[in-house]
Amino acid sequence: MSNESGEIQRLRRTIEQLSDQMIRSKEQAVDAGDSKIAFIAGISHDFRTPLNGILGMAEMLKLSPLSEEQENSVSVIQDAAKLLLKLIQDLLDLSKLEAGQMRLELGEVDLQETINYIIRLLEPQVRKNGNQLSIDCDPRISTLLEGDSTRITQILINLIQNANKFTSEGTVRIRVALMKDDEITQMIRFEVEDTGIGISEEDQNQLFQPYVQTERGRSSEYGGTGLGLSICKSLVTLMEGQIGVDSQEGEGSTFWFELTLGKKDGNQSVASAQGHQGQDMDDEAPSVSVLLADDNVINRQLVLLQLKKLGITQVDAVVNGEEAIAAFLSKKYSLILMDYMMPVMDGLEATRKIRSIEMDEMRHTTPIIAMTGNVMQGEKDKCMEAGMNDFIGKPFTLEILSKMIEKWQQSSEPTEVLNMSIVHEIAELNTDGDRTLLGMLLDMYRTDTPGKIEALRRHIVSGDHVAATEVAHDLKSGSLSLGVRYLSTLFAQIEQFAKEGQSRKAEPLLDALLPAYQAACTSLQRVSKD
Repeated sequence: MSNESGEIQRLRRTIEQLSDQMIRSKEQAVDAGDSKIAFIAGISHDFRTPLNGILGMAEMLKLSPLSEEQENSVSVIQDAAKLLLKLIQDLLDLSKLEAGQMRLELGEVDLQETINYIIRLLEPQVRKNGNQLSIDCDPRISTLLEGDSTRITQILINLIQNANKFTSEGTVRIRVALMKDDEITQMIRFEVEDTGIGISEEDQNQLFQPYVQTERGRSSEYGGTGLGLSICKSLVTLMEGQIGVDSQEGEGSTFWFELTLGKKDGNQSVASAQGHQGQDMDDEAPSVSVLLADDNVINRQLVLLQLKKLGITQVDAVVNGEEAIAAFLSKKYSLILMDYMMPVMDGLEATRKIRSIEMDEMRHTTPIIAMTGNVMQGEKDKCMEAGMNDFIGKPFTLEILSKMIEKWQQSSEPTEVLNMSIVHEIAELNTDGDRTLLGMLLDMYRTDTPGKIEALRRHIVSGDHVAATEVAHDLKSGSLSLGVRYLSTLFAQIEQFAKEGQSRKAEPLLDALLPAYQAACTSLQRVSKD
């Protein structure tokens, strides 16, 4: 019996040792993966910064009078820079997929709108190769489905561009068919068929591996990174689907993938958020004042030119976070464009200090837009946590910058802290005692509101849409009753986001709540004393 007991003890120690080794191995693997991600993210930022300058300046050149030869030269610059940008994005996507850091963003999928967008985007490239583009979309597919629209679009664009690359004076056909249909899901099959050079059976067997290209695909005639199909397969697998190819050498290819997507209630199509024509800001644009913080001289010059093209000339440029804070203290800006990585003080620390100043001095929050070449989700989260309102990845076009400024300029228009007509009505309603009704209500508001704001923050961050909707509605109602105007509009926006199941979109508003609450209480106290 004692021998058995000793053996059990030895086995237990062995198991514990193995368990410890497995844990250490896992931690080492995670550390290695994190280090790889961090390295590639840093390289991505370093590459994207000069690329932003190249693409941006090329775009500005295209808008100026040029000879035909000059236009062709600018087009070559743009094509080369875009190819390099594609390589960087492929490497970044691959590293995130390998490290298990790629996350799906589930939302509404309007397949018809998605296809229309892709056609508008790619049809000029297809025609340039002398090819015809045709579409066949099954009418039985639900108008609205649930899935990751961005990743579906990414896969389709990759497959269509591949088909077009290996086809000349031929046809590229897109088919979207309903395979299975039940009460809550639909299985959709996507096919991209071409009449191009085709793929041998030997090459088909290893086609979806990283860095693998067919023998002909490796030739300088076609180029490419050898990562596109591997990324497509990883994304389809992440969405629990299947992907494959049917082809005969010399007779074209059909790449296909199948996904099961959830059904959404309602039959109305969601309007596409994709814009395709660049446009200047309206007549109100000159009233916009911008603080630009970026240590890279090329980027600063480019953004200044882009802002000038948009009609925005009230711009102050600084080269680090400390200078940004000094400028912020000396002048009121409509919005701040803040680079993520700068010397002396980076954009995150500068944003935290600006938000702290706004809270201490009870100022309205100034929209702060992060600018960075590192477009990984983790970096976006850091920007939001620091108090930034939005994120713009380098390189960005004139159109993207225009839409970002329009979005936050509209939301930052000055709003009255109080609705004075309501406040005055309350102030005139005295109670039987010496204290006014306004003073009593203000005390109650001060007692309840901070705790409710903190609860709302927790519900938004945790994604509890139902609880967030209830608390935001309660705070909105209480604020409106007391004549608190600006703060109630913030609660109303958060309530709407939560109702739509998009609490994450409300996160940038959270940092504005406490300063707005403090400003409202100060104003109410002043009226109460008067």
